[in-house]
Amino acid sequence: MSIMGFEVLPDVTDKPVPFWRQCLRGLSCCAFQTNEFTGLVFTLGLLLWSWHQAAFFVLAVIVGTVVVRLMLLAPVFDTPMLIGYRDAGILGFNAALMGIALGNFFVVNTALWITIPLTAAVVAVVNVLLARWLWFPFLAAPFVLCFWAIWPLASHIGLKSVSLGAWSLAPASFIPSVFASMGSTLFATKIVVGALFLVGVIVSNWRHALMALMGGVVSVAVAVHVHVPGGAISTGYVGFNAVLAALVACVVIDEDIRIALLSALVATFIFSFMDRGWPAPALASGFVLGIWLVMFLAWLNNHFWEHKGSEVPESVRP
Repeated sequence: MSIMGFEVLPDVTDKPVPFWRQCLRGLSCCAFQTNEFTGLVFTLGLLLWSWHQAAFFVLAVIVGTVVVRLMLLAPVFDTPMLIGYRDAGILGFNAALMGIALGNFFVVNTALWITIPLTAAVVAVVNVLLARWLWFPFLAAPFVLCFWAIWPLASHIGLKSVSLGAWSLAPASFIPSVFASMGSTLFATKIVVGALFLVGVIVSNWRHALMALMGGVVSVAVAVHVHVPGGAISTGYVGFNAVLAALVACVVIDEDIRIALLSALVATFIFSFMDRGWPAPALASGFVLGIWLVMFLAWLNNHFWEHKGSEVPESVRP
């Protein structure tokens, strides 16, 4: 593992990755990085927000990583690709997100402490299945789908929804709202959490951090322009999908500022659409569907302009 290009942990590129490093990488993959220090910084940010959320974050990634390791013992899942995903933390981060999503939307009680490890295990199973047979990046889809599945059943298993109330109409301050957008990627609206999220990404890849910052700026600017209630902006609620989309576009599509910007705008629009009509919290659906749409447009673009390299007909030559 390196921090700003300096190696601080032994290189394990061609060696078995220790369990604890797989877990920390899983936490860092919440920003699609593979960096143990990034995972620690994210955990610190959550600890400053709520020790419950930090505990749920760590508990869920540990359970998810254990389940993944057990599944990969089966020959059908023992593939170089899945082993690489496991070691990079890619198969653990959805479980971590499930833990803090449940902690954000439900009151902390005994049922929640039982539900989080159980659902983290289920998310890990879905993660591995999608990674094995889905032909495009699954992103945060496993945790989103599993959360939506449990949402209508919550009251039957002892979970009590947090009363969120209506958004405040007070004007939002621009810069704090941008940092809140980054903090909300971890379901924490404190500005310091957003700052630590940015620091965590910077130590892994400063270019990705700038794209995340751009996503936050774009989403907040759009929200202010269309007169979204100030409370929704200042808590980072309308912006975190754009933060993730701009960052993730550079990881799974191309390192291109134009694509990152487009992804942030598309994710913001889709999240707004989902938030208005979906019968459950929209979560990260904006960024997931946004990235998938931009990837489809890239595929369509290649086929639409496939004649581009063909020879100009003689009849129209000058």
